[in-house]
Amino acid sequence: MTKSKTQQALDLMQQNPGMTAYEAAAAIGVGNAAVYQALRRTKGKTICPCCKQVVRDGFEIDHSVLKDAAQQ
Repeated sequence: MTKSKTQQALDLMQQNPGMTAYEAAAAIGVGNAAVYQALRRTKGKTICPCCKQVVRDGFEIDHSVLKDAAQQ
């Protein structure tokens, strides 16, 4: 599955601590507003370690089915 440019920019920020959303957006070639919006949507919420999507209310991550690297 191919990640969107916004998701790629978020991954780039995670891999490079200190990188701003503006820098990541420019490096990937996506508008910085999209990256800032994604950061606002995910702030303070549980993120799935596999797909990096927000885990909605009422759902839980089943850590028993994750690979060892994704459990951290």
